[in-house]
Amino acid sequence: MIQITEEQTAQVKYLLEQSMQGNHILFDSKTLRRVLGTPPSSDASTSCVAHHIEKVMGLRQLAQKHAYLERLDARTYDQVVRSYFNIVENRLLESRGSAH
Repeated sequence: MIQITEEQTAQVKYLLEQSMQGNHILFDSKTLRRVLGTPPSSDASTSCVAHHIEKVMGLRQLAQKHAYLERLDARTYDQVVRSYFNIVENRLLESRGSAH
């Protein structure tokens, strides 16, 4: 488990809230269209990229987050994008509450 400060927790919350509103700060729109517009590979696993997402979220500055993501190989990067947006989607569903 990664430990982050209150300030970093606020940053994570901010990033997720912005993504939920369509303001994607971590990923550019060209990348999002490419990755999310294709079916996931059969070997895609969120568990293998979870530590990358935790690492990105633990970094203090946006520039550090971008630099870390840019160092990932293409396959891992695409899996991180998919996993991140699974998190965003789950947050959206949670924020809507029960449909009953």
